[in-house]
Amino acid sequence: MGLRWILPLCMAGLVWAGPPISVALDKPVLSLNPLLLTREVESQVADLVFDRLVARDEHGGFVPQLLESWEISRDGRDILLKLRPGLTWQDGTAIEAEDLVATWRMLSLPQVRKIYDLVGVRTLDSLVVEGPHSVRIRLKRARASLLSDLYNFQPVPRRSYVLGAQPLQHPLNYAPIGSGPYRVLPGAGAREIQLQRWDGYRGAHPGRWEAFRFGVQPHDPAEYGRQLKAREFHFGELDWFRHYLLRRGAFGDGNLLAQSTPKASFSTFWFNCNPKRSLLADGRIRRALSEALPWTFLKAQRRLRPERLASSLWPPQSWAFDQAVEPLPSLERAASILEEAGWKPGSDGLRRDAKGRVLKLVMFSAWGYSGRDYAQAFCEALRKVGVEVDLRRTPTGEPYVLATKGEGDIWDFPWNTGLDPDNESPLFTSEGIQGGTNFMRYQNTEVDRLFEDGRHETDPTRRRNLYLRINACIQRDHPMLQLTYGVAYLALDRRLRGVGFNPLGQTYGYVPGRRGWWLEVP
Repeated sequence: MGLRWILPLCMAGLVWAGPPISVALDKPVLSLNPLLLTREVESQVADLVFDRLVARDEHGGFVPQLLESWEISRDGRDILLKLRPGLTWQDGTAIEAEDLVATWRMLSLPQVRKIYDLVGVRTLDSLVVEGPHSVRIRLKRARASLLSDLYNFQPVPRRSYVLGAQPLQHPLNYAPIGSGPYRVLPGAGAREIQLQRWDGYRGAHPGRWEAFRFGVQPHDPAEYGRQLKAREFHFGELDWFRHYLLRRGAFGDGNLLAQSTPKASFSTFWFNCNPKRSLLADGRIRRALSEALPWTFLKAQRRLRPERLASSLWPPQSWAFDQAVEPLPSLERAASILEEAGWKPGSDGLRRDAKGRVLKLVMFSAWGYSGRDYAQAFCEALRKVGVEVDLRRTPTGEPYVLATKGEGDIWDFPWNTGLDPDNESPLFTSEGIQGGTNFMRYQNTEVDRLFEDGRHETDPTRRRNLYLRINACIQRDHPMLQLTYGVAYLALDRRLRGVGFNPLGQTYGYVPGRRGWWLEVP
């Protein structure tokens, strides 16, 4: 090799070397196994460690990643997937078609579905190996969500990921054998994970920076602020109040930039629809609670935080978004609904039914940072119509854990939606109850049928109408109460470059995404 080639290569190594890009996480990571990525926090890390079959570009189009190509028959029922030749897992073994089929089978294990139900991939009718790098999918019905399903498919090496009854205790959960451009360094755990660029990566979308560090931010907002200002994190989310202060120059010392973007998500009060565990199994009570949405409180906050009231199950970024405007909530209607349902106010102001049961509910919500919040405003509004809510504050992430256990009546936590509305089917269907994803235990046979039809309807107009009907059913039944569409409030180190967002408002889950980040280091 001549000298004129050696110098540029050395300089290239120097350009991309430097301290790890440090990313703050709002909660501990439960697993880095792609089969178990139930929450956004795990996906943020795993997206750098594992490649998908197909990726999305920054414009939302599908591009090959592990796959070299795919061929779909004219009737949409026969699909041939071809893996890129020469790819290996991070332990040096070849990525083979058998790995895809084995991963697909593992997705149907009850212990996997209880944690993370990839219903789109799991319900593909048949995957058959046709060669070392070829897999054929045969479908009974054409599937409109096919490419979105393949996007959500991150295979694992079949010889290593044999899952027992307790998959969250698998030894590879924090030491994964990935396929992506970064490998997890030894010593990783729930609160601290370091990634190093993997020299053996031969895939389509390499990483630009040498290393990443992911750490859980402290619960104390003052300490978290100190760490951001001290550049212990280069990237992290803020609560809206401190983001507002950062924009106004009252937080930080000039090293931080405030950035925000709409996200395909919504903040939500989830209702326990299990008749064995909660009074909220009665849809009339749920409808009454929906009339106590603290919209005046949320409207007043728009002076400080740009969040819209949510009225559609599918957010504005989705092609299934319903633009119809719902009527504003009314405490008068809430009181009337409760009266008709047989809940009468007593001398203490609390409502009781004919059995003498008091309408008292338990709500779990994460600690707030800035005094009175929408959870408290919601409870105050309900108290005016005779509903007592015991508001219990928890660490971030705990309301979701309690929801999966069915503890309490109301859970307050946000929800991120997927690329295709079908991704949300386990959350609202009877099949989701069986698998464990439908923690609300909401059940409606019409919703079950509409989700099944929507998965297979290939005409875009008819398919959209199916999801609009799902939205109407769920808005009528109120298994949950949406508050506002999500906004990501971010603090960035001024030296961090390459930060962009996919159509869902995420900095990961597309290419280049975080693989294109770098630090401008002197």
